[in-house]
Amino acid sequence: MKHICRSNMLSNLMAQMPSPLQQELGQGACVPKRYFYQKPEDKGTYVLPLKQSFVKDARLMPGTRCLLALLVGWAGKGRDLRTTQGVLGKHIGRSIRQVRRYLKDAAREGYLTYNYTKNRIGAITGIKIFLAFDLLRPTLKKNDKNRRNQDRTHRSDTNTLLKDSYIKDVELEKRLDRFRRTMQKSAC
Repeated sequence: MKHICRSNMLSNLMAQMPSPLQQELGQGACVPKRYFYQKPEDKGTYVLPLKQSFVKDARLMPGTRCLLALLVGWAGKGRDLRTTQGVLGKHIGRSIRQVRRYLKDAAREGYLTYNYTKNRIGAITGIKIFLAFDLLRPTLKKNDKNRRNQDRTHRSDTNTLLKDSYIKDVELEKRLDRFRRTMQKSAC
């Protein structure tokens, strides 16, 4: 048991050292390389709610769960994702080969389907991922009666660029035209 205590003490000491020094000292130690990775920067973002059945699914690899949670957050309101395996690997700290294993694992269990995107020549340029949201996200019902006002609006790690910009509100257009005319009259 002494070797376990020593390795715990060593990892505790090394965790307090600067990263370059940790990497120099850790080369000969019996600690995994992942101990020396830098923690991701906390930007206050989070992933949307996930079903517990998905989180508890023991058939998935743990890395597959992390990848799927990240993809659910990126997908926003349910659109397909276009990315590369390298980008996914960069975000979860894994190699492209491991990302490929995670994608195959998730596809085998039915959580997603994916296709390779190609250019005109036929070279693979990335992947297009379609998530099965009915297996990943809970169906949340909004109850207006018991709703309380939040003190703070939370930010989610989703793509907010996708909006209903193609739907025009006729009433809003009329109000804006009326406002525009009054502003032009007051400027004269």
